[in-house]
Amino acid sequence: MIENNLFSQTRPTDATKGYHSLRVLMGLETVLTSIALVGGFIVGLWYIFTRKDVTVSARQGMSPEGLRYGSGSPGFGNAKKEIDRKLAIVENRRRRQEAIAGRLALENAERQAQEQLEQTRAQQDAEREQMVQEAREKALEEARLASEAEQKVREEQEEARRREEEEARLAAERENQRQSDFLAAEEARLAEIAAAQQSQIASNNANSKAIKELQARLEREGAKSSDVQVSLMWNNYNDLDLHIVCPSGERIHGGNKISACKGELDVDANVRAETRKPVENVFWPEGTAPGGTYHVYVHYYKKHNKRRSKDPTKFQIMVSSGGELTEYSSELSKGYPIMQVCSFEVASKAERERLKVELESELEALKNKFSAAADGSSQLSVEELASATGMSLEEAEAIHKKADKDGDGSVSLDEFLSVSDVPSAPDLESLSSEEETAD
Repeated sequence: MIENNLFSQTRPTDATKGYHSLRVLMGLETVLTSIALVGGFIVGLWYIFTRKDVTVSARQGMSPEGLRYGSGSPGFGNAKKEIDRKLAIVENRRRRQEAIAGRLALENAERQAQEQLEQTRAQQDAEREQMVQEAREKALEEARLASEAEQKVREEQEEARRREEEEARLAAERENQRQSDFLAAEEARLAEIAAAQQSQIASNNANSKAIKELQARLEREGAKSSDVQVSLMWNNYNDLDLHIVCPSGERIHGGNKISACKGELDVDANVRAETRKPVENVFWPEGTAPGGTYHVYVHYYKKHNKRRSKDPTKFQIMVSSGGELTEYSSELSKGYPIMQVCSFEVASKAERERLKVELESELEALKNKFSAAADGSSQLSVEELASATGMSLEEAEAIHKKADKDGDGSVSLDEFLSVSDVPSAPDLESLSSEEETAD
């Protein structure tokens, strides 16, 4: 506002310029009028004094109206009045022009103040609009960043899901490839396997320590037993896998623990190097194993280097079928192909039922013979045992000596059953001692 006032003072408006021009004209008019009046006055005096028909009265108090021309023309007083009237008109015009100029200047100042106020308001509105626009843009930018962050999280989650699916797919492919490698190795080495089968040692005369070792390991792992059962034992931290091919062609192993033929792998040992006395076990619930030929394989799956287990790894296979327990032993080293250890036959369900009836009948007859002991004690001497079982005296004496644990010279039915027809197995205690010495 101050700048505008200064500007209005230094740069006159059109009204101010007109006012100044009017004053200049009025000043010129006044000067010219004064010159004319003075000249007229001088001429009048000269004319009065030079005219003969004029008389001048010198009395005090004589007014200009007392001057009269002989011709009766107006005197000097009237001229002065006329001059005063015109001067009053000029002064009134001057004052009116000044009032108009002042009013115009005031209106101009008010107009400039209004314009300045409007400019200030417009500037404030523009600044406010700019602030609102900046706040809107900031909010939009924050929303965009939040959306990008959410999109990034979704993309990361999608990528993680794709990685998991890819890993699962690759794992499935590896497992399928592994099974394909197993089958290819089996087909490629059929001749070698057949020869290896001939070299396996099968025994039906295992000692009781081996049976106890097997039972201890199975009980430790909570394994189940039945009329058809296959167990794998070894004595270091390496990971061996038991594979059974059923008569239907289905394979039971760590990747297929429960088969359609009701066989189940209920113990899978040393996946993480847990024990130096591992066992793996496959069983069929009592009386459910389908009749036919079963093939038993062992695969050297992994060597746990941190446990410092050395190769070759010796192992034993225990096959229980039809009331008989047969043991097979061999060894494997890391990198060897899967090995077929043995095959065994399972009678049909009808045949097993028939055999069961026969065994129950034989057991009942044996019970009766023990009950009919001469002294009524249900315990037999060597001669009575040979007579009751149909053994030779030498065979009966060997069995009697083994069964007579209390040394009273006679054998009960329970004592006889504990040592008769016991399936064979290797001496695992000696094998464990060999492994410990090697390690």
